[in-house]
Amino acid sequence: MPSLLSERVLVLLTLLIAAGALFATTFGTEYRLLGAVQSPVYFPRIILGLMIGLILIALLQDVIAQKSVEPVEKWGALIALVIAAVLYANAITRVGFMLSSVPFSVMGLWIFGIRNPLVIAAYAIAVPGSMVILFNHILKLPLPTSPFTYLF
Repeated sequence: MPSLLSERVLVLLTLLIAAGALFATTFGTEYRLLGAVQSPVYFPRIILGLMIGLILIALLQDVIAQKSVEPVEKWGALIALVIAAVLYANAITRVGFMLSSVPFSVMGLWIFGIRNPLVIAAYAIAVPGSMVILFNHILKLPLPTSPFTYLF
């Protein structure tokens, strides 16, 4: 079986396509009045460029050095996670970071096979909640907030 059908290679190719698409979108938005370093796309371009480079290195290493290939076993879970990610990306701007991250975390944990409701609830509330506290309230770098309250 060709090594391009392994789960790791498919995930890396998906990440490469997503990072490449995001990197391409930064070129249409220039802010000449601010200068290159103060442009809002300056830092994302650097991060996305590094991300693309690291993905290419990992992809090349995986394709060349792969000895045993394990095909994707759970296509349904992979498709469900992609659908959940698309819904999450659309919901985050409408209902805010916290209200969209909690259901996405629950869905992701469920898809990955974690069934303990206590673990799911703790993770789904603690991780997005800590991100909201860190970014919105400590660093003062606002995440999208809920239309219902400014707290989350």
